Formats: sequence, structure tokens, C-alpha cells
Amino acid sequence: MNPRGVSTWLVLALGWTWSALGASITSSNRDVLSPNTGAMPLAGVKLGGTNFRVLGLQGVGRIAANSIDSATGESLGSISDMEITNFQNLGGGTWSGRFEFLPDRGYNSGSIYSNYAARVNSFDFTFTPYTGNTPTPLQNQIQTTFLGSTRFTYDHDGNAATPGVYTSGMLATGVGTLFGRPTPTVSGNTTQSDGTVNGRLTMDAEGFVLDTRAGRAGTGWVSDEYGPYIYHFNASKQIDGLLRLPEALVPHSPTGTTNFFADPPTNGRRINQGMEGIAQSPSGNRLFGLLQSATIQDSGSGNQGRSNTRLLVYDVSNSDAPTDPVAQYVIQLPRIDDNGGTPSVNRTGAQSAIIALNDHQLLILSRDGNGRGASGSPVFKSILLAELNGATNIDGLYDAEGNAVAPGGVLNPAVTPISWAEALNMLGKLDLSISELAQFGLNLNAAPGDLNTLSEKWEGLSLVSAQDPSAPHDYFLFIGNDNDFTTGTGKYLDAAGNLQSYNAGLENDSMILAYRVQIVPEPSTYALVCLGALAVALVRRRR
Repeated sequence: MNPRGVSTWLVLALGWTWSALGASITSSNRDVLSPNTGAMPLAGVKLGGTNFRVLGLQGVGRIAANSIDSATGESLGSISDMEITNFQNLGGGTWSGRFEFLPDRGYNSGSIYSNYAARVNSFDFTFTPYTGNTPTPLQNQIQTTFLGSTRFTYDHDGNAATPGVYTSGMLATGVGTLFGRPTPTVSGNTTQSDGTVNGRLTMDAEGFVLDTRAGRAGTGWVSDEYGPYIYHFNASKQIDGLLRLPEALVPHSPTGTTNFFADPPTNGRRINQGMEGIAQSPSGNRLFGLLQSATIQDSGSGNQGRSNTRLLVYDVSNSDAPTDPVAQYVIQLPRIDDNGGTPSVNRTGAQSAIIALNDHQLLILSRDGNGRGASGSPVFKSILLAELNGATNIDGLYDAEGNAVAPGGVLNPAVTPISWAEALNMLGKLDLSISELAQFGLNLNAAPGDLNTLSEKWEGLSLVSAQDPSAPHDYFLFIGNDNDFTTGTGKYLDAAGNLQSYNAGLENDSMILAYRVQIVPEPSTYALVCLGALAVALVRRRR
């Protein structure tokens, strides 16, 4: 029987459940012991009153890895996070909008670190979903046009009368002061088109939010792995505030001083595992920040011991840069066997992006580190539906430098973690014949694979209403990859501001995947269309 032809009422009447149609991966059963390539549940997953259903992968887009930012001559980079603006249904099966892509710190390999200014890359795009049931070799459903980049600036000398300067992606070898807090800097001089700056702020930008509130167009927040900090920026993309973090998350050296360069630090965020995901609630009053994996003091042995990570919740209703979170929680991320070896789980499914559905539910992108650009075949890349209600608010309890809520990687039994369930399996199927990726010619070959091998790092999420009056609970979930600037003909700026060439050994294109999903009840801010009655729908693999 082909599940695409089974109606929703029949799925529910037959009692088809998550366990019947796919592996049960939840916060209480979070060890992924084999490649996660099974069937997704046709009826979706329900948690905290929200039902999330995957209706199918409907489009793919590519941006060539060797693309250049014409304003600077540097390799364009990829997608560490994204926002979508101006999204609209044009009719006739086509949508349009604008992607705002956040790349990270620029190319780095061995002794090479790029003097890459944090920026936003803007693309206009059209999206024409492919809704057929037969595989297609085409990956052109998402067509993009590069508009240009906007680099973040900041006040480096405390003088508002002087122009702001750009940041750098070079290693955080120094410590400066910004907004009264120690911040990561590059030791010595670095030169960009803004001139030569001593002790330039360095950023490995990973999370990006555009403020949805009225009168805030173009403003928002950007998160940084070096810090790990969350900065607020104004409509000109000038950094004008910093959200205060508990000292337990800030890296320190053995002497107790802030140290952004230590690998590993004595405590605080692990290097390259900082403030990876940020999201604004639909109400506009809450900002969420999630560390990529556990702090040093909350970690056990091995990569698999890093699963107890911390979520911060800020009230931004009265201040864009609050000095203290109003809530903190622990989430236990999936643990993965990504090589079929010993121990039975050897990695944590570190999170790379989040979306807030409301004030208490998040979508979280959790993944392995396999795929094109790394070694091994992908075994786990999924979107989790997470529920904060019922979890223990640990705000103020484990905030001091070195405080551990999960010493040795074992969560304090008095703390109830965030509950979650796998909502979308990027490697999975909606029936037993072919995976969603294979419908568009993508594969899970062992690295390096080929141009159609699924990339290692998927790090960007954006959710928009389908604006379909006949299906008011339908949305498009766009997912983007971080290609690590991997190309054989790359360009980067060195510390002196000179353009240099590099060869990363292969081409790893930037890619965007577009899934159609159904979310009931609908996220309040995304309810762009509220027309018509919801008829009994067929289980649609695609429309």
C-alpha cells in the first residue's frame, strides 16, 4: 500500500504511530545506534498540544561554492543561519522572497584564518515546488539572485563621532572590552577596507534574528561562537548592545580570568561550540539562545559526553540587550553512533539552529558531523520539536564561573530537562520506496562523495507560511548548509588586508532544502493567511 494515497482520517483511525512508521527518537530514547534512514510517521509527531507533520521535500537550490562577494573579492561563504523576508505567494504554484544568509568566520584550515568581516548576504529568490511523485534530477526549484552583502560594524574607540569598524573572523587571541564586558579580539593590528585597527573585535557568527516587532525593521541579534555572546544590532547593522551571559558559560583560564583562546578552557563554552542557535518568540518578547553543546564543566568523557547543553531565555520587551536571562533550561541532545564502532554511541548530535514556535516550543536542528566536507556517511540530521513546559528553570542556580548542572556529563537528578521528539528526519522517507533526498538526486555516499552528496553541516532554519487559503496550517521550512567556504578556487583576506588564494580540495556548494510541513495549532506570528475552512486532507507527500 502506498502511504501517499491514505487519507489523514484513516491514518489516525488505524492508530499509526511514530513507533509503527519509524524509529522512536525522543528525549527519553535519544541514542541513535544505526543510520537514521527509516520512514517518517505519516500522522506526524505531537508534543505539548502541537502536531507537526512533514508533507514532503519540495525543492532544492544551489549557490556555487566558488562564488565571490564582488564588494570585497572574498569567497562568498555559506549559511550558518538565515532569515526570510518579503515572502509571498505569487499564484500559479510559485512563491518569492528574500534570503538573508549569515556566513560564519570565513575560510580556515591549518594555519590559515580569514580576516573576514561578519556580514549578511542578501539574495532574492523564487520558489516553484516540485510536487510530482517520480524522482527528478533537477535541483532548480529555488532560484537565487545575489544582491550584495552588508558587513556588521561596531564602535571600537568609544567615540560615537568616529565611524564604526568591521569585525574579523581571525582567532580570538586577545581580550578587549565592549559594553563593559570582556570580548574576544584579535591581538595586534588587522587591516580591512576600513583601515588598520588594533585589537579588532573577532566574531564567528552563527545565529541570526531579524526583529519582527513593529518599527524594528532591519534590527535584530547575531550570536557568536568565540564569546559565546549575543549582540544586538541596529538597522544599519551596527552592533549596539550585548546580552549578558551567566559566567558559567563564559570560557575561563585556570587563573579564573576570561580566556577566549584556551583550548580547552577550564570551564565555560567549549571552543567552536558556543552560542549557535538564537530565535525570537512569535510574541516578540522572548529571545532564546542555545549553546551548541555542553559546557566543559557539564561534559563527560568523549564527544558523546557533551549532550547536556543549556538554553537561555531573555525578556526583550523592555530592553534589546538585557543584562540577565529570565529563565534557563537544560536539553539533552541526541547521542549518535556515527561509525558503527565502540563505544555504542560516540558523538553528540550538536544543535546548529533553532526556531521559536511560541513562548515555550522550539524547533531545533540537531545533526552529526558526517557528509561532504568531512568523513563518513551521514547518519543523523533531524529537526526536533522541543517543549519547555515541564522542564526545570535553573536560572540563578548554576550561574557562577565553573558551576555544573551536569558534572561529569550526568544531569543533576533534581533537574528535569526539556522534552523533545524528532519531527523531521532529513535522511528519512515518507514511504518505504525512496528517501526524500533521493527524489531530488541527493545521496548519502561516504565522504568526499560527489556534488550531490549531502553536506556535513546544516546550520540554517527559516519557517514561513505557505499562504495557502485551502491549507492554513501549512508552512515551508527552509534548511541551509554551511559549506565552510570549501572550494578549489577560494579567496580570503589575510591580517594585512591582502587578498590571498586557497584550494580546499573540493567543491561543496551552498544548498537550500525546502520542506512543506503542517503545524497545528499554527505558530501565532506565522499565521499570515487565516481564510477558509480546513477540509479533510489527504496525506500528501507533495502537493
